[in-house]
Amino acid sequence: MRRYIFIIAGLLLMISCDQQQESNNDWTKYRLKGKVKSFREIKFLAVDRFTEIINGERVKHDYNKEFLFNLDGLIIEKNEYIPDGTLENRTMYLYQNNELIEYNDYDSQGMLFGTGKYKKDKSGQVTRLNYKTTDGRYNWSETYKFDHHNRPLEINRLNRENVIDQKQKYIYDENGNIKESELYRDDKLVSKNIYNYNEDGSNVELNYGDSITYTHIYSFDSKGNWIKKIVFENKNPSGILIREIEYFD
Repeated sequence: MRRYIFIIAGLLLMISCDQQQESNNDWTKYRLKGKVKSFREIKFLAVDRFTEIINGERVKHDYNKEFLFNLDGLIIEKNEYIPDGTLENRTMYLYQNNELIEYNDYDSQGMLFGTGKYKKDKSGQVTRLNYKTTDGRYNWSETYKFDHHNRPLEINRLNRENVIDQKQKYIYDENGNIKESELYRDDKLVSKNIYNYNEDGSNVELNYGDSITYTHIYSFDSKGNWIKKIVFENKNPSGILIREIEYFD
């Protein structure tokens, strides 16, 4: 489940940078207020002390990462960390005329291990992402279908033999938030998510199938950006996500 949520977030980030007219920049896509220079997200286990819920052990999680922005509000770097705070890998993003054309993945020693390059059609719409590792062992591709608002409706993941092995589908609400998402493997539905939001667009509930419901409670800074999110799994506190935000002067 957690891996599927991460895949959605990562994929929408990678292709969203080509949607400048619709979403302006990555500050807007992350619903960030003010000129954010960077934000870092750290995941802890949640400990219920009856009167309050506090941070427990820091854990390895997809959300232990840091995003850096330029003055145009575009993501230029992503860093991922292991629980002790050590850098695990880094992604650098390359733009042309404020449109994402390539990203490069590096290990903790600064060695390049993979590159993703985007292809566009004659109208400038992104149609494909080709990812190649330096050793050639884990090459893969993705193809995209969009709606008239330039939002991804379908993402097909292809293996190195160019065969589709995974498909993701999305449905949006009237505010442009993801309302439903589905994951298919070998043309069979393996999971489905349903999302609910606050008026400010914060995701407050995620239903995974018929058995798991995640709910979120937020705390905000003076700019109106959330800096703490408590996650409940079937009404039991399961995790706390802390955001450390730095702003441009």
